[in-house]
Amino acid sequence: MAAQRTPSQTVGPFFHEALRWKEGGNVTFAEPGQRIVVSGRVIDGAGEPVADALIETWQLSPLGKTPAAATGDARPHGFGRVETGKDGSFRIETSMPGGDAPCLEVSFFSRGLLKGLRTRVYFAAEDRVRADPVLNAIAGSPRVKTLIAQAAGGNQYRWDVRLQGEGETVFFAV
Repeated sequence: MAAQRTPSQTVGPFFHEALRWKEGGNVTFAEPGQRIVVSGRVIDGAGEPVADALIETWQLSPLGKTPAAATGDARPHGFGRVETGKDGSFRIETSMPGGDAPCLEVSFFSRGLLKGLRTRVYFAAEDRVRADPVLNAIAGSPRVKTLIAQAAGGNQYRWDVRLQGEGETVFFAV
């Protein structure tokens, strides 16, 4: 008898207990870089805040390299993990990614999702994003703006995420 696939299970509200990371919103690197803050809100299709989402980020170092393993530090360089607040808000402190197109790779997990959602966030103030092949592939779509964090003064960027419905953030099938 051939093996059959088993169905995905929803990510329940219990996952926070095992995955909480007190300093996960402060992404570190071995080399210095321009520090930035990315903040925003996660909302559902009805425009209501998603208070139980878990957001993971990964990025290149400020020099555009894959971050080296942390030495003498329990935290992996270039990786972050934050929970949303009751109002759906989140905040990530990191360094501006180097490379051809500065972006963060982002995964969302929440109650009701069968599988995590994957996307990217690019930084509007960086000219390098215009050459990115992912953004160029969807350049004609009004949804491209859902992938771009807007400068909010100083080192601050604002990026709101909508999980479904009108104005849904672009998510990638991986």
